[in-house]
Amino acid sequence: MEKQPIVLIGAGGHAAVVVSIIDALGIFFVVGYTAPAAGAATISCRYKYLGDDGVLPVLFRQGVRLAALGLGGTGDNRPRCELYERIRAMGFEFPSLKHPAAVVAPDVVFGEGCVIAPGAVVNAGVKIGVNTIVNSAAVVEHDCVLGDHVHVSPGAVLCGGVRVDRLAHIGAGAVVIQGITVGEGALVGAGAVVLHDVESWTVVAGNPAMSLKRLR
Repeated sequence: MEKQPIVLIGAGGHAAVVVSIIDALGIFFVVGYTAPAAGAATISCRYKYLGDDGVLPVLFRQGVRLAALGLGGTGDNRPRCELYERIRAMGFEFPSLKHPAAVVAPDVVFGEGCVIAPGAVVNAGVKIGVNTIVNSAAVVEHDCVLGDHVHVSPGAVLCGGVRVDRLAHIGAGAVVIQGITVGEGALVGAGAVVLHDVESWTVVAGNPAMSLKRLR
């Protein structure tokens, strides 16, 4: 099967993870990457720097229709959301990228542009919105619902029936017990143990997780 051309948006650490997934899948070839400047060695030594995002309309006219978002998030997912929506408006499509070393139940529903990293487990009945990251070794248990532009960080665990609304961030190693709702734009700190619902645009941390501040 002929590989499909795809352009990588971004050049940092998350972009390197995305590239590793693309390589493992073996169904795309990366035409190059865009960024404000030439990126980290992990990207620049392997792929051509194409310029900033101003070159994307030219690539689209040349027949490149697929893009992969290499911009990660460390608590505020709004920049990822804005970049995704801007490039999507140009006409590019974002395939969902699931590493072969992830364990994903066959009935999982994926939105466009999801990234499922190596070692992640996504179990039965899960629904995932667009442009959402389930990072390395994270566990999303049965019947969870993840909104658009969410990031579940490495090693985090969402127990059964958890709902994570759009733009929320679950920190590395955090545990959210069953049936909890994490509101829009909320930030769950690394290592937190969440026993109660988290209000939208709130930072929580600790064991048990306690509210620290409002983001809005």
